[in-house]
Amino acid sequence: MKLEFDNVNCNLCGSFDSEPFLLREDLNTFIEGKFQLVRCLHCGLVYENPRPSLRSWELIYPNQYDQYTQQSNEEFQKNYWYRFGFQKRLKAIERFKNGGTLCDLGCATGDFLREVEFHNNWKGYGVEPNEFASNLARKAGLNVETGTFGDNPFPGLNFDVISMWNVIEHLPDPTETLLEVNKRLNPGGILVFTTPNLESFDARFFGRFWIGYELPRHFYVFSKTTLLQYLQKTNFTYIEDHCIYGEHAAAMSSIRFWIKAKHPEYNKGLERVLFSLPLRILLSPIFYITDKMKKSSPITIIAQKR
Repeated sequence: MKLEFDNVNCNLCGSFDSEPFLLREDLNTFIEGKFQLVRCLHCGLVYENPRPSLRSWELIYPNQYDQYTQQSNEEFQKNYWYRFGFQKRLKAIERFKNGGTLCDLGCATGDFLREVEFHNNWKGYGVEPNEFASNLARKAGLNVETGTFGDNPFPGLNFDVISMWNVIEHLPDPTETLLEVNKRLNPGGILVFTTPNLESFDARFFGRFWIGYELPRHFYVFSKTTLLQYLQKTNFTYIEDHCIYGEHAAAMSSIRFWIKAKHPEYNKGLERVLFSLPLRILLSPIFYITDKMKKSSPITIIAQKR
């Protein structure tokens, strides 16, 4: 199979007028070729164009993709540091909804849902387009359907919360998905999602090696300005934004991209150092400051159905 590409216009304002923004190779799964981001001249949205067509998704999301790994239920329960990030996400949600039905879009192998299921006040559901990952989630006992939200999963059921953790940047049509999300939320329902922040310090510091430019899989790279425009367009009321989790992982992933590009003989032992707990603790004051300034690499948006 060979990658097929589609030419697209701006998903936010519909304009066809854009300028080149970035040209980069795949530094994660090493698909051959270079991939281009452009910036809309009307609204400023940064998006991939041309981009892989839906027929090519099996090539850009192989089963070895790093989001499709899974621990056993026993390992997951014992791994406090791994679960800590998922617990932080749930606590952020519970400031606005203290239970109910929650649907996680792009749930991969379902780790966040496993954390949700530990709490009796929540009933978790998941949707994942990759069959390999969704099968792993179901084997773990989770209520996950294979497909996209446009396929009308769990028909007849609406949700109190819908989450997307580092998913919206992968979507072919964020506008359509957000409109579908709005329809499937109960009155007063909450949307929460995390995505790389184009206005972050990391984006400036790491340049073309920043994790937010994870081409060809990131179809969009959002700023807070464009995200607020999306919420307005799809009938959501913005509540707040901050960084819930992922600062260290984003920075270390960007460093890993730089190392892979400069040194093809990349040593896995160095990766264990980059993602180690001691280094996380050492760098935590820096990430604390960037969080307070709202310049962290990940941005989490919380909004309510209008």
